[in-house]
Amino acid sequence: MKPKYLRVAAISCAAMLALNSCQEHIDEGARFTFVGNTIATYLQSEDVYPQCSHFVEILTRGGELGLMKAYGQYTCFAPTNEAVERYLVEQDSIYRTSSEAHDTIDTGIYSPYLEDLSPEKCKEIARNHILPRMFLGVDLSGSGIPEPNLNGRDLTLDWTDETYAESGIPLINSTAMVLVEEEVENGVVFQVNGVISPSSKNVPSLLSEQSYFSIFQKALDVTGYAKELDKIEDDAYTEGDKITKGIYGSYDAPYPPMRRLGFTIFVETDEVLEGAIKEAGIEINEEMTSKDKWDAFVAYCQKIYPTTMDVWDPTGTVVDKVNHGAELDDWRNPVNQFVGYHLVDRKLSYKNLVCYGIEENNYGIRFMSEKDFPGTSDRTEYYVTMNNRILKVMMPRGTESGTDFGKIFLNYAPNGEGQNIKVYEPNEFKKLDKNGLYSTYNPEARNGAVNVIDKVLVYDEDIMSGKVLNCIMRFDASSLFSELTNNNIRWKITKPLGGFDGETYIPNGYCSRIEMYADATRLYYLSPHDTYHNYQGDEMMALGLFDFAYRLPPLPAGTYEIRMGYSASTYRHVVQVYLDDEVTGLPIDLRLTGASPLVNWKSDKKPASEGGLENDPDLIAANDKDMKNRGYLKGPSTFYDNETGLARHNNLCLRSVIATKYLTAGSHWLRFKNVNDEDDGSAQFMHDYFEIVPMSYLRDESISVEDRRK
Repeated sequence: MKPKYLRVAAISCAAMLALNSCQEHIDEGARFTFVGNTIATYLQSEDVYPQCSHFVEILTRGGELGLMKAYGQYTCFAPTNEAVERYLVEQDSIYRTSSEAHDTIDTGIYSPYLEDLSPEKCKEIARNHILPRMFLGVDLSGSGIPEPNLNGRDLTLDWTDETYAESGIPLINSTAMVLVEEEVENGVVFQVNGVISPSSKNVPSLLSEQSYFSIFQKALDVTGYAKELDKIEDDAYTEGDKITKGIYGSYDAPYPPMRRLGFTIFVETDEVLEGAIKEAGIEINEEMTSKDKWDAFVAYCQKIYPTTMDVWDPTGTVVDKVNHGAELDDWRNPVNQFVGYHLVDRKLSYKNLVCYGIEENNYGIRFMSEKDFPGTSDRTEYYVTMNNRILKVMMPRGTESGTDFGKIFLNYAPNGEGQNIKVYEPNEFKKLDKNGLYSTYNPEARNGAVNVIDKVLVYDEDIMSGKVLNCIMRFDASSLFSELTNNNIRWKITKPLGGFDGETYIPNGYCSRIEMYADATRLYYLSPHDTYHNYQGDEMMALGLFDFAYRLPPLPAGTYEIRMGYSASTYRHVVQVYLDDEVTGLPIDLRLTGASPLVNWKSDKKPASEGGLENDPDLIAANDKDMKNRGYLKGPSTFYDNETGLARHNNLCLRSVIATKYLTAGSHWLRFKNVNDEDDGSAQFMHDYFEIVPMSYLRDESISVEDRRK
């Protein structure tokens, strides 16, 4: 018998205000009220405790019951007693069976009895079931929950089973179905019929469990990348408990609590790889031995990565050519090149590949990406792969995107001119195989994610430079640093320590793509905020006598215009910028708003009597040209300033042209130095995003004015 999904609500006046946007979705016919309950008291109530007493004991012994009494907005998935008992038996059996086979799988559970659980294991189990943000049942959609649990693990939503699909209820992590939902003073409780236990395996081990990735999995092993992807955390980082002064000096800001490592694999199934091998004219069939199939794959890699192709070292510098005779663990080997281009050194679950559907509302700070972008704005990120090449990830949303709208692609260009490799949404991939083989797909590892793609991913410099990267490449400043993603800093709201902005201090050495040349450099990440005029809501900020540099993503050789986007203010800085240690021009004065005659920003929409351009296309084009001659551009037309109007129409949202220069293939460094003689330590070097634009794009007369203003 299918369990009834019961939604019940207990809402105080304060909670009613906080949850106003969600109340209309509650089923009034299945609603009970328990006024004043917290998550803890609800679980301990006489109506619920008999079903969930085991979980209450786990919360208590794990030291988390007090949190469930505390002020805040939490989501708690509370497994039933039956679910806990079943889980303990299963995990104990796995441990014992594997030990007898001399291949021990340490589940941390060595007895089927609850009283034998260690406090440490209780804490782990408890925190797997708690989210630091409230999600109602109506908020559960797509392939995953936007917020990781208290152990930093992402939870998936599985809608594939017809039984559960009928009721409109997903399985949480393919394990637990919701039986009852209860809103309480400090969040929501979901009673579930399974224990949520995210995979304890690292990315390579998780991949090896899924037989339909066998070719790529072997390639991962023999090239040595599997060892790299086995890492979890940088134990040498010991500053996680430190605090320092915040950006205004009147309150404190935290250091990052830890330095976790994370990884992502974009992977093809054996079926896709074998199809590509055949298409390349190389024989491969089911009658072949595994060795013969492997030889066919190696021959394929040699064909798509010829010896004329450059190889880049870990710093993004071209050092050699592809060498078909090199060992498999040598970067010059074509198999090594193939694998390396599929790997990224940050954890990118499907739901956070691009800035879409991001919702944050904590500590009085709110950000919703879908109010920060027009609905037709493409969402694009650029990542550096583990063989130091650039990878473009894009969700097309423009009116011309057709059937591509809202899907996620690698190396996308409009009109089918790019590689346009689709990344499967996890539940979509599970449904591909009618025999159910792919139903075992698990995208979430302990230290990373596995994303399945529909075509073979190859670095093709002609397509990349000629089509995929022939655009305005916009990099959110925080996107340059994988550490901010792996440690739940980017796109997250940090609890302010007495202040307003929710900033995190970035210490020297924390981010591998930052070099600090002055000990006085104070660098911060500011949480996304709906009152900022910022792309993706967040920003980076430096104060003090700073001198530091960012490593840019590696690019094909060419001439580029490099820009910096920022929000001008009298609180800002005067900064000298260097490109590869060469001065790029005069210092940039971020205190100059568009109203300054030195910038000469004029409103597209206001009448001439107010100094505007009256929507006259010729006047607008002339003002754009005049600003460009002065080294400035208006803000883009593809995101809003604090959710009110396009950045282009705000004279605080500016882009400054840093340099126009020929760049050799590979990575380059932007260096920033304080040259403000009036600075008392409080001036702010706010930097939001960078743009790198090929001159071939800017000189292409077929590019529309609207596209140039994006």
